[in-house]
Amino acid sequence: MDALKFPFEFSRKREFSKLREGTDDYIRQMISVCILTEPFILPLTPDFGVADPTFTTLSPATLMLNVSKYIPEVSLVSVDSNLNEETGTVNVKFVYNR
Repeated sequence: MDALKFPFEFSRKREFSKLREGTDDYIRQMISVCILTEPFILPLTPDFGVADPTFTTLSPATLMLNVSKYIPEVSLVSVDSNLNEETGTVNVKFVYNR
């Protein structure tokens, strides 16, 4: 099954761009969605997501637990995050195996 590309884009055919399931881009997007989703936001899966790392650090253990539960075909090897003080953003780098 394909997934809509996030952020949304249009293809040359004026359709929403999609990512094919199982590709690296698809997996990276799925993990990124997990990072960007706050717990308890999704009523049917309230434990999906990680706490907003804006004022705290990203919890690698929580992310690894979510990935193993919701994206079982992927195994996170490492998670590293740091605050970019110039932009005020948190950069997250993750490495995974299939």
